[in-house]
Amino acid sequence: MSLKVNGKTYDWADVDIKLPGLTIEFQEISYDDELEKELAYGKGQKPRGYGEGNYKAEGKVSLLRDDYDALLDYCKSKGTPLFKLVIPKIVVSYANEGDRTRSDVLNTVTFTKRSNKAAQGDKSIKVDLDMLIVDGIESDGVKAL
Repeated sequence: MSLKVNGKTYDWADVDIKLPGLTIEFQEISYDDELEKELAYGKGQKPRGYGEGNYKAEGKVSLLRDDYDALLDYCKSKGTPLFKLVIPKIVVSYANEGDRTRSDVLNTVTFTKRSNKAAQGDKSIKVDLDMLIVDGIESDGVKAL
């Protein structure tokens, strides 16, 4: 399966959602994280150092309507509203032919927004879900913070 990861299309990719009894495919996934930093000034015009603020990680997934319906069915079977669902891990593995496989792990994911769109002539219907990544992102086993 070819998949876009943060806008780049890889030869193949695999996204695993760590929830028993749920198998869905994402059409696209994007995610980012950041640590707030601000320069600290004292006497003069040059910074003396910097201060750090909060860490934040978030993202978005796009999935076909039938996979979205499967996600809703899963929520219904567990008695959990969509926006209360917590996914322990989403693992994104990707590579280009001949390169080593890389993996990003999105830890403790919860959805915050859904967007539906359909237009005349569409060959498929997609649903976008915005998400918060509560426990951060690991890239190839390295945590950002």
